[in-house]
Parts: sequence; C-alpha cells; structure tokens
Amino acid sequence: MKTSLYIVSTPIGNIIDFTMRGVEILNTVDIILCEDTRITNKLLVNNSINKPLVVYNDHNVDIIIPKVIDNILNNNKVYALVSDAGTPLISDPGYKLVNACIKNNIKYTAIPGPCAAINALVLSGLPSDKFLFIGFFNSKKLDEIKDIDNTIIMYESPNRIIGTLEYIKNSDKFKYSNIVVVREMTKIFEEVVRGNAEYLIDHFNKNKPRGEFVILLSQQKETLNNNEEMLNNYLDLINLLVYKISLKDTSIVISKYTKINKNTVYNFIKSLHND
Repeated sequence: MKTSLYIVSTPIGNIIDFTMRGVEILNTVDIILCEDTRITNKLLVNNSINKPLVVYNDHNVDIIIPKVIDNILNNNKVYALVSDAGTPLISDPGYKLVNACIKNNIKYTAIPGPCAAINALVLSGLPSDKFLFIGFFNSKKLDEIKDIDNTIIMYESPNRIIGTLEYIKNSDKFKYSNIVVVREMTKIFEEVVRGNAEYLIDHFNKNKPRGEFVILLSQQKETLNNNEEMLNNYLDLINLLVYKISLKDTSIVISKYTKINKNTVYNFIKSLHND
C-alpha cells in the first residue's frame, strides 16, 4: 500500500530550517494542503517547488476532507499536509484528516521537523521530564489543571500576552509559578524572558510584544531547588538588606534583581531567619 498522505513539518521562523526530506516529499506529491497559500508559497518558492495548493483550515474542514479522501481512493492522488509554521496537527484541525484516513484504510506518515512547543521547552531551562501542552491559552483549560507538577506549555498571540500574564498573576494556583516566555524562535530577534508574572508584565509593557509567543509555567520541585541554589549565591546581599529594611521590602528587591518570584524569595529569607 503506497503512502497517500504526508504530514510535513515546516520551519517555525527561519526558513532554512526546512528539512531535505521535507523538500523531497513536497516535490513528489500531487497536492499540498495548507493553512495560508501566501505563507506556504514563500516556502515553496524558496525551495523551487511548484505544486498546487489547497486551503485546509477550521472553516472548511468538513468540505475539504471528503474531497481529499475521494481523490485519494478514486484518483490515486497523493497529498501533503503542512501548517503555516511547525508541525501539523498541533493546535490545528489536521487530526480530523488523519482520522478520516484511518477510517478509510489510507496509509499516511509524518515527516518530522520543528515544533514551537518543544523548541520553547528546550530553550526555557524548565524541567522537561514531564510536560503538558494545552494549546492556545484558555483560562478554563488552565483552571482545570489541579495539583500538577508538569511544566505547562501554551501558545499566545502578541495582543493577548499581557492579559494572559495578568490572569496568571491573579491566579491562586499559578501566581507563584516560574514563568518563561519565548518569542520569535529561530529568528534574529529570538527572545527568552524568565521571571514571575509581575516582572514579565512590566517587561512587555516596556517592550511592545511582537511575534508569536510560547508561555511555560513550572512549579516543579527541581525548579524550586534551582531557585534556592541561586538565592544562596546572594546570601551576603540578603543579610545586608534584611537588617536595613523590612523582610517584605528585601524580598521585593531580591526578586527584581534575580527575577525569582517575590513570594519564593520571601519564604526563603523567612526560613533563614527562623533558622
């Protein structure tokens, strides 16, 4: 049985990250399904690929899938499915097409490549042994997560990033989380910003949010231990401040300086005082 659908990962920013196998596959298929023909056409032109494009997205999935399945079964056509950036099926309707292939005994395979969620996890420095990807930020999704020690990964847009960080800041469950925000991955202005919600809100108020964002949250013990190790490096400064100003003010100063959540700093200094 020949493969009739190839799920092809595309670059998440830097166009030269496209794999040689991805180029080879797109050159051999009959039709390419994509989110936005303008974006995919740039990738094709850059790799000298000339294939017909068909838009496939949340709005037309119910119309396109029957046509694709019929074209495969009755006309022996071979398709490739790509997303605007990264790995298809991650926060897009590609899984519906895969399910249709399964039901119709159509052979498909995936051509691996970049994925924004995984790339951000690697860049974050947060614990990566256990993680939970929840797609684009949704307050209900976040509220449903209880007593989880996984690193949480979510996507966000530039016009909503500050509002989302405000929500996290005001959340009883996640306001003490270690947060990393990653944007413009693989591009010239790639940025990885670490800190508590308050620090990140201040940062993006001062620096206009641009590009697509990935937010990562972690409350894992390993990260907390890393925070304590970092704070131990500032014991002389902490001891100097705590005898000059209040414990609360000392925590604020150290938090601003280290980008560690001020409540974490407060509890650390308090434990030293109790000892």
